[in-house]
Amino acid sequence: MQLLFAWIVILFLGQIIYGALIPPEVHGQHEISDGNTTLTIEFLPKNRYTRDSDNGTFQFAGKYPTQNRHILVLSPENSTEKRTLNFQGTQRDRIGLIAINIVFTQIGVIILIMSLLKKYNLSLAKAFGSIGNPLLTFGLPIALGAAFLLPALGLHHVSQSIVLALGGEPSTQEAVKMVAMSSSQTELALQALSVMIFAPIAEELLFRGVIYTHIKQAGHPKLAIGFSAIIFAAIHGNLALTLPLAVLGLALVWVYEKTGTIIAPILMHATFNAINFSMIKLFPQLVNR
Repeated sequence: MQLLFAWIVILFLGQIIYGALIPPEVHGQHEISDGNTTLTIEFLPKNRYTRDSDNGTFQFAGKYPTQNRHILVLSPENSTEKRTLNFQGTQRDRIGLIAINIVFTQIGVIILIMSLLKKYNLSLAKAFGSIGNPLLTFGLPIALGAAFLLPALGLHHVSQSIVLALGGEPSTQEAVKMVAMSSSQTELALQALSVMIFAPIAEELLFRGVIYTHIKQAGHPKLAIGFSAIIFAAIHGNLALTLPLAVLGLALVWVYEKTGTIIAPILMHATFNAINFSMIKLFPQLVNR
């Protein structure tokens, strides 16, 4: 609980630093989707904008420091009716968000767990298992990470159907949208670093290495399996991904128990993420389905 509380504090600190160092701003020409149409808007200094049909002023929704950089409010000069648009953010925003996520969300939890091990004088091998049979440790998780792609797609479809049946509207995870729309080498490299390396290490150390193991050792193995899988799915913040991620969480626990080392679920997680990352970049149209 202390670890989770400290991580939450770090997440809030990261958001505060992100907002302070990279305040929302936009300038130059941008194409913004507005339902079925795409608006081409030129953003000018002093919060002014111009486009073919009108011009006026703009602002981000909310008030500083809680401004929402993904919602723009246009105030046309020739009308009293304001127009609200969903804005994906600038490349500067996306790079800043990825960097903050790597440092505070991912590296932050790794440092916390390393500090926890140091406090109790535990080595990585003693806490999370040592490498044994290379085929089990490396071959099995990589094969399962690749093989889980098709079941994940099927479970995603089922999860979306459940959300629709309950009256909700499935949405694409923000991280997936960011990967699909990345345009610079810097942005792409940071995303790959986050998705394929830091996320698998941080999440497996936290969810399988600490949360699952702690609850299991407290005498509740079934609760440990279910709770670690559910919280793993919930932390990604997307209802349509809840079912596939929860099942992935169960598979990662099985791999951890089968191999006896945290290296195995890290590799399975990294393989699954790498394949998904590649598919999103090769077939970005899948994101909008």
